[in-house]
Amino acid sequence: MNAAKTRYRTLVFPAVNQAAEEYVAAARARGEETICAASVERGEIAGARGDLHWLPPVYDDGFSENFLSLVAAHSIGRLFCPVASVHDFMARFLDAHHPAIELVGQSPIRQQVEQHHRLMARARRLLPLVAHCADPAPSLSLLEVAGLLRQASQIYGESNDDKLAAMMGILASAPPGDVIEIGTLMGRSAFVLLYLAWRYRIGPVLTVDPWMADNAVQRRSPQALQALVDEWDFEVMSEGFFVNMIPLRANDHSHLRLPSEEAFALYAKDSARTYSADSKIAYSGQIAAIHIDGNHDYDLVWKDCQLWLGKMLPGSWLILDDYVWAHGDGPYRVGNDLLLEQGERIARAFVCGKALFVQWQH
Repeated sequence: MNAAKTRYRTLVFPAVNQAAEEYVAAARARGEETICAASVERGEIAGARGDLHWLPPVYDDGFSENFLSLVAAHSIGRLFCPVASVHDFMARFLDAHHPAIELVGQSPIRQQVEQHHRLMARARRLLPLVAHCADPAPSLSLLEVAGLLRQASQIYGESNDDKLAAMMGILASAPPGDVIEIGTLMGRSAFVLLYLAWRYRIGPVLTVDPWMADNAVQRRSPQALQALVDEWDFEVMSEGFFVNMIPLRANDHSHLRLPSEEAFALYAKDSARTYSADSKIAYSGQIAAIHIDGNHDYDLVWKDCQLWLGKMLPGSWLILDDYVWAHGDGPYRVGNDLLLEQGERIARAFVCGKALFVQWQH
C-alpha cells in the first residue's frame, strides 16, 4: 500500500548548465519534484539553491554505488541528463542496472539535430513565398531564411513565419532610404528589419516605441485585451529590446522612446537626424519601408499613417500589421481606407500573415 503511494522524483544530473536550470524551473512549476546532482564541488546553476548532491564522475569506479544509493534515498523515478556524454552513458547504465528509471527526453545532440531539421523544413516551406514577394529582385538564400527564422524565434513577439517571410521578400525591392518601425514590443520584427536593411543595402533603421502603459492600451479592443497591458514591466520590455538588437550592428539603428506623433515631429524637423549622443547615424528623412504596429485603435492607426506616409519614397513599402485581427478592426479599416483613397498610387498590395503589404508606384 505504501509503495503505491510513493511520489517519485526526477533527478537532474549533471546540473551544471542552463538546460538543467530551465528543466528544474519548468518541473517545479508543474509540481514535479526534482533534486539536482553534479560531479563538481559546487553547483553553479541548478544547485544554487542549496539542493545539490555530489556524485562521482560517471566513469569513476564509485559512480554506480553512489548513484544507486542516491536513487534509493530519494525515490528517484526519472532522470534528466542535459549533457550529451552523460546522457549516452546513462542510457546504457540504466538498461544494465536500473531499467525502472525513465530517462527523460532525447540526447542533447539528437535534440539539436531534430531542431535543425524542423528549422530547415520551415525555411524550405517559406522560401517560395520569400522569392515570390521579392520577384523580380533576387531573394534570400535558404540558409539566410533559416538563420533569420531561428534568431527571430528567440525573441518574444507576434509576427508569424508567413509575415516575416513576406518581409524578407518585399524589402529586396525597396529603394534606398530609411526603414521605420512604429511599435516594437521586444524586437522580433525589428531584428528582421535590421538584418534586411543591411542585407539589401537600403539604409538605417529607426524604431519608435514609448514603452508606456498609457500608449499601449487599445481602448477599442475587448476589456480582457486591455487588461493584458498590466502584465508587462515596460522597463523589462525596453531592456529586452536592446538586448535582442545587440547581436546586429549598432551603427545603423536608433530608437526613439517617444509616442509616434512626437517621434515623427523630431524625424521631420531634424536635418541631421542623429538621435543619440553616441550615434552618428544620418537619416535621409525619406522612407523606404515602414512597419506600422503601434496602438491598433482606428484613430491612432490612421494618425500614424497620416504622419509617416507622407515621407514615403516611390517604390517604398508599407507593412500595416494586424490588418486581419481578432481583437478589433482599426488596422483593417485604415488599410481599406488607404486602398480606396490611394489606389492610383499603389503598385502592389496583398495580405500575408495577418498584415497588409502595400508598395507605392515608382
